[in-house]
Amino acid sequence: MARCTGYQTSAILIFVIATMMILPGLATLAPSPSNFKFLEECKSRLHAECGKEIVVTIIKEWSISDSCCMELVSIGQSCHFALVNKALSGPLSKLNKSDALTKSAEIWNQCFEFSQFLSPETSPSSKE
Repeated sequence: MARCTGYQTSAILIFVIATMMILPGLATLAPSPSNFKFLEECKSRLHAECGKEIVVTIIKEWSISDSCCMELVSIGQSCHFALVNKALSGPLSKLNKSDALTKSAEIWNQCFEFSQFLSPETSPSSKE
């Protein structure tokens, strides 16, 4: 009968722990109906042309129009990031996800700043 040495026991333990940590991250859950509904609502509030501008901006360079910036801000940050994440799991899946998320955050921040510049009466500093 073979005995496990301390080294073998440690190696097995590390393998089991690593597997337990990695497998949940690899599991893909079906989107919940409420999440699907939220995405559909977000998508319906963004015109197709603006969606295309945002995608081109994420992929290439800054090219989003002022009107699409305002539309993006009007749908809200949570909608923007939900739609970007959905696109990164589908049509934009070949992009570097980290770079794309960074770029989408830059787009949001620039559009939000632009909207505050155009609407100073809604900025927090003007409500003093």
